Amino acid sequence: MKKLIFVLTFLCFSFLVANCFARELLVLSGDKSQNSKRWQKEVLPEYSTSSQGKTLPVKIVSVKGNLFPEWLAKALDEGRVGEILGTPTFLIWDPKEEKEIGRIEGYTQKPRFFSQLEEAIHLISQGQHPGKREGSGSHSEGSDGDRRQEEGSGNNSNIMDHIYKTPEEAKRASEALGLGGEIHSHQTPEGTIYMPGATM
Repeated sequence: MKKLIFVLTFLCFSFLVANCFARELLVLSGDKSQNSKRWQKEVLPEYSTSSQGKTLPVKIVSVKGNLFPEWLAKALDEGRVGEILGTPTFLIWDPKEEKEIGRIEGYTQKPRFFSQLEEAIHLISQGQHPGKREGSGSHSEGSDGDRRQEEGSGNNSNIMDHIYKTPEEAKRASEALGLGGEIHSHQTPEGTIYMPGATM
């Protein structure tokens, strides 16, 4: 009887450990994205020793110019990854199912990143998909199937829906979209425009 209890306990423990390490944090890091570089400088050196890093190992996925890696372009086409609007984007990845199960978009500061990641992990444990986006509209098919729009840009219709002339308008939209009132701006030939969310 003791042997049976020991074997069952060992199997349960092995199952739990396997599930904990079955997931990964994929960091879609743009080669021209300043926030991607900041995340790598501020978070990456200590990530593997953090509680999240011990159960969710990190892999950096370089996004250069207009190109996605081929496997990611395929996952976008097949709906296993939602729309990518900019970098950095942090995908919580199930390698067994080969699909995104949660995400965080953008990076502002280290404490906020760890807080967002902890919340995402908690929501996943409750069967939810934090940060879920539908479709694959942020990349376009090239002859090799791995082209996408310029880094940091998204589907034009989505962007045009969220451009404002004043910071106040963008802040209201940010709050309505659940982005905590964060905004960013861009210089254009017509002047400064404001958009909800952290700079990507």
